[in-house]
Formats: sequence, C-alpha cells, structure tokens
Amino acid sequence: MGMYFRVEQRFGHLGIPGLVRILAFFKLITWVLLMMRGDRGAVEFWNILVFDLEAIYGGQIWRLGSFLILPASMNMIFMIFEVIFLFMIGDSLEQAWGPFGVTLYYFSSVFFGIAVCLLLSLGIRYPGLSNLAIYASLVMAAGFLYPDTIIQLYLIIPVKLLYIGLLSGFAVLWNVFVIAGNGLLPFLGLGLPLLACLIPFCVVFVPGFIKGAKHRSKVASRRSRFEQAKLPETDAFHRCDECNATEVSHPDRDFRITADDRELCSACRDASGNAGEAI
Repeated sequence: MGMYFRVEQRFGHLGIPGLVRILAFFKLITWVLLMMRGDRGAVEFWNILVFDLEAIYGGQIWRLGSFLILPASMNMIFMIFEVIFLFMIGDSLEQAWGPFGVTLYYFSSVFFGIAVCLLLSLGIRYPGLSNLAIYASLVMAAGFLYPDTIIQLYLIIPVKLLYIGLLSGFAVLWNVFVIAGNGLLPFLGLGLPLLACLIPFCVVFVPGFIKGAKHRSKVASRRSRFEQAKLPETDAFHRCDECNATEVSHPDRDFRITADDRELCSACRDASGNAGEAI
C-alpha cells in the first residue's frame, strides 16, 4: 500500500470524481439511442460501438472506449436496475478509495483486458472483448468491501452485497467456461481477455483473503490445541483415596489433601476427623 499512496500523491489529480456514475449515465444514453433505432438500426449502431480489433486496426479508435458504455441488457427493467446499482456501488467505492482509487482500479481492468487482446492478436486473428468482466470487477470489489450491505435486488429481494459480488464473479467464470467449451482458440481469443479484466481485483483482494485465511487457520489450530489440552468433562481432577469418590460422581463433596499427603473427600474426612489442606 505504500507504493499506492506514493502514486496517489503524485497522480491523484487524475482521479475522476463520480466516474462510475458517468459511465452509468452514458450506458443509459446508449440504451435510449439503441431503443430509438428499431431492431435493424439498433444492430447497426451496436456494431459501431463494440470492441472490434480488426476495425480498430483499421482506424476506428473510438471502439477502445465505446464498448464500455454498451448496456448489459436491452430489457428496460434490467437497464434501470443496472444504472441504479452502478450509482450505488460507485458511491460506495469512492467512499472507500476516493476518486483516484476508483479511476485507477477501473482503468486497470480496462487496460489489462485490451492489452491481452492486443498481445493475443499477434498469434490469433482478432480476439474480442466485452465489458462484462470490467463491471463485474467493480461489483466484486464493492461486495468484498461492504459484504453485509443489503441490496434490494430488482427493488424487491433483499440480498447481501457480498453474494451479488460472488454471483458477478461466477457469471464471468461461467462465460469463460462456456467459451472454453468451444475449443482452445475461442478460449484464448474471448475467454482469456475476460479473465485478464479481473487482474486488478486479484491484486487488491486476493492477498488480503489469503492472509485472512492463514490467520483463521492459525486461530483454529490454537483453539484445537487448547481444547485437546483440557480435561474431558467426564474425567475427574479430584479422587478420594479412601472411597474413590470424585467431583464428577459426588459434586456435593469438596476434596482436600491431608497432612499425610492423601486426598480425601469431605465425607471421609468427617469420618476420620482429618481436616486437611484446601485444594
């Protein structure tokens, strides 16, 4: 974290306040424009915005950023939920990290996805990239930062933010799994860039998760050793040398060591007249 703070001190002014809100707003505008164009026009407009490496190499540089504002679904209810949800997690992430932290995290995810596509294009014909994993990484980050926050899914179903984050991560992995099922080339060209978008999440959260798991393991180990060291509830610590009574068999008696180094219960001491020393 020391390195991060040094970077923030030097480049903190480059942070974009409300970045996720801005992206959500442009997603909504894009959705409206797509809906206004009808089915055929929507497809043509969509194809102008998607990440198409062949078109990018042909000079359509805007595609490096335009694919980021494509909506996840054309369904109106889902679109409304997506915008509201992005507003909420964007504010939450800024509260935890500040504008620079969110900006760095988001564009790192974008960078790794695009960089892997460019590198793969040296050996594969035009790998592709969607914004699924990029926004999933934001949701996953919010879920790990605020695991117990309750979200009204579709404004009805209460769900912890942690579970939504885990579901987002699962959605990415499931997409990669489906893509990989079509062969090695589809996995490399489409699945690997998706996984690359999750690198910032892994860098930020996985070390802490591993450290926490190790700590919990140590605590559990210490607790186990402590429990094993304790006497079982059925075992007795005191035993009368006269009648073999114990504090387990006769909880009403007290036990003492006598002057001749014998342990006697109160009943046997009364019978012998030996007071003994308290134990």
